[in-house]
Amino acid sequence: MSKGAFVDEAFEGCGQEPGLEIWRIEKLKVVKQDPKTYGKFYSGDSYICLLTRKVENRIEWDIHFWLGAETSQDEAGVCAYKTVELDDSLGGYPVQYREVQKHESKRFLDIFPLGVEYLEGGIDSGFVKVDRDAYRKRLLHVKGKRNIRIEEVELTYKSLNHGDVFVLDDGKTIYCWNGKDSSKRERVKAAEIARKIKDDERGGKPRVILIDSGHDNENTFFKVLGDKGPIKSAEEGGDDVEHDSQDKVEVCLYRVSDASGELKIEEAAKKPLKKEDLDTDDCFILDTGPAGVFSWIGKGCTINEKKAAMNNAMKFIHKKGYPSYTTIMRILEGGETPLFKSYFATWATTEDQLCMGVIDKSNIAAYNTSKFNVNSLHGGKKKDKSLLPDDGKGKVKIWRIEKFKKMDLPEKEYGVFYDGDCYVILYTYQVRSYEKYIIYYWQGLKSSSDEKGSSAIIAAQIDDELGGSAVQVRVVQNKEPEHFCLVFHGKMIIRKGGIDSGFRKRSDSESEKTKAKDGVILFQIRGTTELNTRAVEVTGRAASLNSNDVFLMKTPDKAFVWEGSGASEDEKKFAENVSDYAAPDGDLVIVREGKETDEFWSLLGGKEEYASMPRLAEDRPEVPPRLFQCSNASGKFWVEEIFDFDQDDLCEDDVMFLDTYDEIFVWIGDGANFIEKKNALEGAVEYLKSDTNGRTPENTSILQVKQGCEPLNFTGYFLAWDTEKWSKGMTYEELKKQMGEDNAGVTSVEEELQKYNKVYPYSALCDHERILDGVDPCNKEKHLSDAEFEQYMKCTKAEYDKMKPWKREIVKRRANLF
Repeated sequence: MSKGAFVDEAFEGCGQEPGLEIWRIEKLKVVKQDPKTYGKFYSGDSYICLLTRKVENRIEWDIHFWLGAETSQDEAGVCAYKTVELDDSLGGYPVQYREVQKHESKRFLDIFPLGVEYLEGGIDSGFVKVDRDAYRKRLLHVKGKRNIRIEEVELTYKSLNHGDVFVLDDGKTIYCWNGKDSSKRERVKAAEIARKIKDDERGGKPRVILIDSGHDNENTFFKVLGDKGPIKSAEEGGDDVEHDSQDKVEVCLYRVSDASGELKIEEAAKKPLKKEDLDTDDCFILDTGPAGVFSWIGKGCTINEKKAAMNNAMKFIHKKGYPSYTTIMRILEGGETPLFKSYFATWATTEDQLCMGVIDKSNIAAYNTSKFNVNSLHGGKKKDKSLLPDDGKGKVKIWRIEKFKKMDLPEKEYGVFYDGDCYVILYTYQVRSYEKYIIYYWQGLKSSSDEKGSSAIIAAQIDDELGGSAVQVRVVQNKEPEHFCLVFHGKMIIRKGGIDSGFRKRSDSESEKTKAKDGVILFQIRGTTELNTRAVEVTGRAASLNSNDVFLMKTPDKAFVWEGSGASEDEKKFAENVSDYAAPDGDLVIVREGKETDEFWSLLGGKEEYASMPRLAEDRPEVPPRLFQCSNASGKFWVEEIFDFDQDDLCEDDVMFLDTYDEIFVWIGDGANFIEKKNALEGAVEYLKSDTNGRTPENTSILQVKQGCEPLNFTGYFLAWDTEKWSKGMTYEELKKQMGEDNAGVTSVEEELQKYNKVYPYSALCDHERILDGVDPCNKEKHLSDAEFEQYMKCTKAEYDKMKPWKREIVKRRANLF
């Protein structure tokens, strides 16, 4: 807390530990909320959300103040004023975001993995304590692609549509009704929400029933709902992601002043903007159009000017005629986000995340608001453990989930997890003379849905036994928070297999040497600091190696530590820490990349090509890799950034961009549709052309990669890439040998785009059994030559374009091109 700054007692001690804290404005006072209510917002209220993060050796804050659609002006005013007060108490360094119900920024929605739930009413209507045995029937609308919003709607079939998923909560039974055009991801999210209601609100008592539209069991759903009738189409239901198309806006910088009592806006500069256009003694607004505005505050501004900055920004959007929910980001000089800097031609540094956000087709401005290099995979600097809940030296008790029950895990196995299992970890630590508790429930990527559900229920049961005083934290494999890793003192290991897989555990009677005779056990060690480094078992072959990491190899007789040329010191230290697990007899051999012996390669089954690109050989690459998801599921093509990504973030129904700076990959999921593929390929080229840092299509490769055909220079940026998931355990080199060079699944984007304009003979286009690359099955006529177009369509292309849609359809059918 900043010394000397007045701060509401509700804020005392906040922002000192990584995590989320939320306050609600209740009768014009700030009241801290129970973590169990996080993600639920009353439409009649206003909230302040503080997200505290550790980034390398510093702490950073984001403050989001959320305004419900029905909140009073008084509450909204208090919320904004108290946000400034909280900001001041933290030294003025946080980035502030103004959020409006149903128009929240991507950054805000990312805080709540299970979605944001809107509740009717507010503090004036009373806050009812949850009674697990009492309920009222309700229908919840689950909507969204990656970020989910949950809103209670009227109990009638008229609320349903085929593009979304709805949860009907009948108390003792919870129904998930899946619209026939809803996405796979939406259905999974709705099932998770139903499970959360069952476990968190009802103590695990209700049944959850999944219903697909059109199936026989939906009659029960409509009987409980109370009525049945025609269901709206997906189009009538509206977009999943509201990315309204916007006209291109000329980015402009304005100097703002209200010294005379009236807001004065003076144009300061237009593109190309330079850092020198900003003045440390003034406040500025960077206008990027309805997509968002930045309020920049110089260090020389007065306290009153700083406090008025957000209010002035709101006056600015009103004066410009922008929507009232336009995103506003308040930034202090010295704390500029990479996106803010990207609008300035002379303000690109190696510490920034570059590009994206200048593409007009998407709402990247709302998504890419992370400060500095938060997604850098190899920062290498140590983090200050004093700002975590404690030093990780508290008491630990671990249970593994076996047949829906918790079974004690032997202490000698603490820190070793299997990806097919789920675990519950009770961590007890002291604060002054009081005991505090954190309950982590860790879920392996290959664990079953039942095991995941059981881990959540058991975590809640343990919390109840402790009087409800514990903090519950769901932990997904490869997304472990730093304190979770710290609890295991730099010895966290993730193995393959699980309790029902028959895979031998450490506790089995079979000896290590007997197991290893059939091959090696290889672990990939990756992390940016001592707090988040872990070892993950990968396939025991040379192709699994990566120049950016350290690998630990167990053999029947000895253990090897292979140090990639780009490995960090924390990764090397971690390998030493777990050496007792790999080599209990102390026979450990250090091997540096490029100095391998014949024995080393022989134990791995022979030398193979592995991920060893120049950028992976850097301990700290200047520009970290970035992943973007592209989709048109909402009817409009949109792009959003995925932070802290892993292989599971590659959505099989969509197209993804992986930007490694040296290369840009357009990854095509098996379920991606024609429009997504075409728009993504075109978008990748536009993305590169919009780069202001010297990259062009001439000096940077853009490649298309098909799902299951990922090359090493793609997979090398993902921790513990699972070749079994899509390519049946084969490496890219093996796939090339099997399919041949021409069918290897990796091509240049330029080559792929040419297919979309390729001319085909009429005989090929009217063959309905044949699938032609780059041909939209709904617009085959576009690929005819001029001569054949007139011959079979009985008109010229110009005449055809002038026809009404219904008439064009008739012409196509007569030509057998449908």
